[in-house]
Amino acid sequence: MIYPILFRGGMHGDLLIGMLDKKSLISTTHWQKDYGHSRCADKYIKYSRTYLKKYFKYTTEQKLKYYNSFKKTTHPVYFLTHDTDFSINYYKEETIQIICSDSTLIDYFAKRFYTLHKERVIKETKKIITNTGNFVEDYKNSLILWQECFNFPNQFDIKNIMNKSLFLKDLKKIFKLESLEWAEHIYTTHFNMQRLTA
Repeated sequence: MIYPILFRGGMHGDLLIGMLDKKSLISTTHWQKDYGHSRCADKYIKYSRTYLKKYFKYTTEQKLKYYNSFKKTTHPVYFLTHDTDFSINYYKEETIQIICSDSTLIDYFAKRFYTLHKERVIKETKKIITNTGNFVEDYKNSLILWQECFNFPNQFDIKNIMNKSLFLKDLKKIFKLESLEWAEHIYTTHFNMQRLTA
């Protein structure tokens, strides 16, 4: 079974896939192809799990081929996507939409997105959101609108992302995890590294 994780940048999608799917992470920097890999905790996320973060580069046929490439797997496969339209039109029932019902965190997500990404990504993003000249405020408003406009059957509310014990309980409940040992390790490492680089 495939589980696309649909999220907007800044909302910790990279952390979530690492907590859920140990097989999505690699430790090496010796990659077969020269792709930029996203980070989670002290590891890298396999490029094959982040392919659709840059969804606008691919045709519908390429996206369908990508999704179908995971169908033969016998274990659950999580991968990341920012492609709301494709998710609605083709894989709405399988998609897990990351949302946040705590409005006080939306500003944090917008600031996080701005500080994490290079100017090239910020320019790309400005093309798809209302642009008043204050990127953080504009992006925050786009996150709010996105959550109001799109309501997928499967959602994960990350309102407790800053409280490890509550977040792990939420994760276990929604994703029906038997053990939280790996998820807790990734969460702790990820946030400890963020504090060191902040």
